[in-house]
Amino acid sequence: MERTLFSVRYSRRLFLRSVAGASLLLVLIQVSAQNSTDGQLRVAHLGDCPLQSGQVLHECRIGYRTFGRLNAVGDNAVLMPTWLYGTSADLTGFFGNVPSAQQLVDTSRFFGIAVDALGNGVSSSPSNTPVPQHGPDFPAITTRDMVQAEYRLVTEVLHLQHLHAVVGLSMGGEQTFVWAVDYPHFFDLAIPILGTPRLTSYDLQVKHIMIESIVSDPDFKGGRYTSEPPLKLANLFGNLTVTSPEERNADTPPSGLNAFFAQAEAPLSIDANDRLAQLKAITHQDVIGSRSIAEAARATTARFLVIVSARDHLVNPQPALDWAAALQAPSYISQGTCAHLIMNCDSAAVSARVRDFLLNGVLAQAQ
Repeated sequence: MERTLFSVRYSRRLFLRSVAGASLLLVLIQVSAQNSTDGQLRVAHLGDCPLQSGQVLHECRIGYRTFGRLNAVGDNAVLMPTWLYGTSADLTGFFGNVPSAQQLVDTSRFFGIAVDALGNGVSSSPSNTPVPQHGPDFPAITTRDMVQAEYRLVTEVLHLQHLHAVVGLSMGGEQTFVWAVDYPHFFDLAIPILGTPRLTSYDLQVKHIMIESIVSDPDFKGGRYTSEPPLKLANLFGNLTVTSPEERNADTPPSGLNAFFAQAEAPLSIDANDRLAQLKAITHQDVIGSRSIAEAARATTARFLVIVSARDHLVNPQPALDWAAALQAPSYISQGTCAHLIMNCDSAAVSARVRDFLLNGVLAQAQ
């Protein structure tokens, strides 16, 4: 993932390089700072973070950025966790006070918080945690561990007692489901986009291949590499999962395949152990347990808007749709050929629904 900040125009080439490892959902937009303080990276130090495994992550830290202003009663905060391999820098274009096809959170009305999930190279990760928890010795994390650390950021550092909404894309959507189950009374609106409450067998097969394509690479060396492994196969497979056959066929003629392969296989900037930690975390995503989806959904209190892609090959949309059906919650099924890269071809439809739901808690009848 390219660690770009403000005033950056993402080219098509950079976009494809980023998603080659399933870093997901960067959009072709111009990002500009709203004022001198909006969007600056901050790091919260949380001390020890107990993990779901029973281990403890020491010197735990969480990166975050804020946008807009908290209102007088403190009830207008919207939290957005990062997607797989993504950073809070990648989320900046979704916040703004000028309406656009990519804006999800209107910062003239809401206080936006973009938070770096554990394992992304900004928050505590294998690559930046000191010995004895460095690299392959980093303790196993889950999406629940990510959310617990985010909750501590919101309550202990930002001193918020309530959120208006949690909005997440892909792995951020999975964290949104966790927020709804683990902290059901802490926020009002949940908007998972391309997320799932529980991985299907197909999802697990895809993640298994993604993991194996990293650990089986001879340059990975069990995570104890001295130079970053290129992971060509992992990058190429990641690129395959985030789009559709229709999109690839339309975008890349046979004569351009060699150039495409070189681009898709090119090294990413994210550390390989960080990639592995987040991939393994996703495989544990399950907020349903022994209950039915309907039972789990009805135990939550947040009002949901569920957004999925019909052509998604990375996250099967059915569990999220079943969750919405159980709650009689609004949903939107994108038919865009860009599949999991929904904000690359269907951003106007997605952003309009998200902004409307954040403002009103319901969707307009016209939608």
